[in-house]
Amino acid sequence: MNVLILGAGQVGKTVLKSLAVDINMDVTVVDIDQHALAEIRALHSCRTVAGHASSPDVLREAGVDDCDAIIAVTASDEVNLVACQVALTLHDTPMRIARIRNLAYLRGNHEDLFSSGGIPVDEPISPELTVVNHLRNLVEYQGAVYIAEFADTDAVMTCTRVLPDSDSIGLRPSDFSAASGNRAHLVGLLRNNKIVESLSDVTIAANDLVFILGQKHAMQALAKDASGIIKPYRQIVIGGGGHIGMRLAKDVHELSPRRNIKIIEADPARAEQLAAELESSMDLTVLSGDASSEDFLRANDVNDSDLYCAVTNNDLVNVVSSLTAKRLNVKTVFTLVQHVQYMESLVQAGIEIPISPQQTTANIIQRLVREKTLSVFRHLPLFNLDLIELKVQGNKEASRVVGKRASHLKLPKGTHLLSLVRGAGQEEDAAPLAIYPIHDSPDVEIEEGDRAIFITESSDATTKVEQLFRAKAFKLF
Repeated sequence: MNVLILGAGQVGKTVLKSLAVDINMDVTVVDIDQHALAEIRALHSCRTVAGHASSPDVLREAGVDDCDAIIAVTASDEVNLVACQVALTLHDTPMRIARIRNLAYLRGNHEDLFSSGGIPVDEPISPELTVVNHLRNLVEYQGAVYIAEFADTDAVMTCTRVLPDSDSIGLRPSDFSAASGNRAHLVGLLRNNKIVESLSDVTIAANDLVFILGQKHAMQALAKDASGIIKPYRQIVIGGGGHIGMRLAKDVHELSPRRNIKIIEADPARAEQLAAELESSMDLTVLSGDASSEDFLRANDVNDSDLYCAVTNNDLVNVVSSLTAKRLNVKTVFTLVQHVQYMESLVQAGIEIPISPQQTTANIIQRLVREKTLSVFRHLPLFNLDLIELKVQGNKEASRVVGKRASHLKLPKGTHLLSLVRGAGQEEDAAPLAIYPIHDSPDVEIEEGDRAIFITESSDATTKVEQLFRAKAFKLF
């Protein structure tokens, strides 16, 4: 598969990192920044082309004639959109993905811009909207560090840190299902940030990270219960009143109108605008001030809040205000950071849930490019792991895995099969979704249509297990 990545920034590099290890991917990167391209060549064996990404001549030089997918993630919306138009009109490129920063392109009936006959983008992706959705999920599934939907959104998996007060401590993974009323299953466990290979003899301990998979309607309460968090998020402070902060406030209020929300905004004019737009419709207070000032946070009772979300467009303000909130005994802090490579250091400094817009955007792009076999992709940068779902395709003749017992699969090194899910996407009156945790159901036979959920330890492992599950006669394009 030939893929053209336009833009060598954080998102482009993050997507390239995973695609470049796939022997079936022929990747070319285009950017005007020669230094950025030199850095890419030093790390990856891929082709690079210097020039403006929307130029027909540059795109032709980059190989758009034989391109299967174009991923336009430059810093300019207009360049991304024009590049997609050129790719379709002049070269009939089958898949066109564009990052869109300006929400005006996506609001209301403006979505029609991307429908048939409009701007030729198959998947317009907004970093702001993906971040807000991620933050909303973290609030909804309280206690979770990561959340992912599986089986056509019928099932949800939470990665939850077990706190010392959790009732889950001492349970065996096989007992977790019974303790939850068979509403969810513990399918994986990290201890000291390492995957526990065998769950048959282990018991849950404080500070473990547990992967809990269940049907959507049951998972909100279970994520909170498993973590050991007792107090719900009632008092929420949002540091930053930009597009992300404003949309997050609206979404959090929609989840539970009983919450009290404060927004801290440095720009007095913007704070006044937010107050006029939001204060009449929800229990919300807009404060004009410096979110990184401990005196300001203390004076406005941030120490009484249950959750602090730092979502300004300034990493330094977000990090400082988050560390200050932790010092003021705010138990849970979400922190927006633009640089993926900083995330591990931030966790070590006490910021337990950093969120990267670039990584959330890259996760969506990865899934779209590989959607023929890979239906869910979530990279967990804090642990350098991938969480993926593979569709089981083909009958026994066409598939390498159909008809085999899960425990008999010869999996590539660094891959861990957590669970099979059967019955995804069925009608409401069909049989309920069936979840088979592999530690409890090692002899379950894999069937066509099953969804196999894995943790993989590297991009190479992700690629190899995807190839194993791909039907023999399957062609990407």
